[in-house]
Amino acid sequence: MSDTAILRLAGGLVLLLGGCGGDPAPDNAALVDALHAGQTAEVTVQGPVVAVLADEPAHSDGPHQRFDVTVNGVVVEVDYNLDLAPRVPVKIGDNVVIHGEFVPDPGHPILHDVHHSTDRHEGGWLDLGGTRYQ
Repeated sequence: MSDTAILRLAGGLVLLLGGCGGDPAPDNAALVDALHAGQTAEVTVQGPVVAVLADEPAHSDGPHQRFDVTVNGVVVEVDYNLDLAPRVPVKIGDNVVIHGEFVPDPGHPILHDVHHSTDRHEGGWLDLGGTRYQ
């Protein structure tokens, strides 16, 4: 192989690998591991919406849209702050990808901080049908 061909191949690999950064891939096992360990964790998960719940009224941190998703057999409530991000038009059966903070509340696991960073935590987001909400 000529030096020119090697340089072209190396350049192509750099371009290809350069596009591999960005958002973390869903890792549902990380949520299950955190649940079993009883630890809070920053996770990215994917699963179907199994229930749309009533909004939680405004408290000190604002009103929250709430819905349940199933992640590897675990039902997790998503709490999405409506003061910090627009409502997500989810319905039962929608497949969502979510990045946020998992809290292994016994009997009631929660994913929250699913919105842009507020400098108190890493920024989160929710992807529904290719549209990003944060």
